[in-house]
Amino acid sequence: MVSVLVFIYILYVLFRVFVAILQINFIKKALLKPAVILSDDEYKSTGLIAIENQNFGLYSLIFNAVIAIFWLGFGLEILYSNIVTDATKMQNLLFVLAFIFINALLDLPFGIYEKFVKDKRQGFSNITIKIFITDTIKTILLMLIFGGGFIWLILTCIDLLGKFWWVWAFLISFIIIIAINLIYPTIIAPLFNKMTPLENGELKLKIESLLTNLGFKSSGVFVMDASKRDNRLNAYFGGLGETKRVVLFDTLIQKLSLDEIIAVLGHELGHFKHKDILKMIALSALMIFCLFGIFANVPDAIYESLGIFGGGGFVVFFLLFSPIFSEIFNPIISYVSRKNEFNADKFGARIKDKESMINALVKLGSQNKAFVLSHPLYSALYHSHPTLFERIQKLKNDD
Repeated sequence: MVSVLVFIYILYVLFRVFVAILQINFIKKALLKPAVILSDDEYKSTGLIAIENQNFGLYSLIFNAVIAIFWLGFGLEILYSNIVTDATKMQNLLFVLAFIFINALLDLPFGIYEKFVKDKRQGFSNITIKIFITDTIKTILLMLIFGGGFIWLILTCIDLLGKFWWVWAFLISFIIIIAINLIYPTIIAPLFNKMTPLENGELKLKIESLLTNLGFKSSGVFVMDASKRDNRLNAYFGGLGETKRVVLFDTLIQKLSLDEIIAVLGHELGHFKHKDILKMIALSALMIFCLFGIFANVPDAIYESLGIFGGGGFVVFFLLFSPIFSEIFNPIISYVSRKNEFNADKFGARIKDKESMINALVKLGSQNKAFVLSHPLYSALYHSHPTLFERIQKLKNDD
């Protein structure tokens, strides 16, 4: 049975490698052709960065595959037997948290390399060792508090709610997703970044006028000190209901003109007007429901072959194999998300004007160093946003 699980995991990895190589070869061929959208230098540099990122992703994927095979071969049985002796809920919880913590430690060198070597070489990362250590500690504490509490609830469902415990577990998961969306902009995000109310001025007046005209009620417009970690540009509307707030990266304000910022916010407001956030939450809920249904009905023989049992065994097996089953849903979620982005671009162009929206997209692509083209299969599987080339062509051709 273990050999079958290892075979399935290897097939998954080989598929990911195949698609990544397709993307790398596509970019290499595209770089031999005349530049589009960006200048020649930007076009070449963003293409090389995209290839470097793909190679980094491949190394990380293969490393994690080796770790997964280790867990499947004998690692899970060793960890479980050394923690779970009486099959209590607390022991199962500790087993799951130990599994997550060990994986996080093993993945730490990749995170350090990404932040301090790759991203700095690419001109993104401004992070210091102090900030990195602080962020890591905060992330671990959040995992223990929120992750531990969530896992405890799942284990309680398994212990007390009979054959269809997974339906209740799904409902709890869905409620927690909603709760995180509610508290993220006001509680979680400020733990990592300073949120400052946007200063009075023309930009604030235009944003508040825009929000009022569209009936968007928020708890305020804030500037986030994103530049202390990263030079990428972004803006978002965080939260749900009364907790919604407009968040502008300080890098966005520095690099974009007033009209371009309004166009970007118009794009984000397009998601609000089209109820895209609610649609994506509903789609995610459907995926989570299916995943719970699949994994809750895995034969006990599979868990026994791995030497893991009970609720802790379910959660760990879910964490190991849910990425594989998520590949089935990726094309659907990616398609819906890309469609939403096209519609939001169109809305942003109507809020300001098409030229400002296009200029904003070009600057975002240039500053974030995103390559403007992609292999169709790679986009279909993994891109939540259309390529810059597709977005601009769509805007230009849209009446």
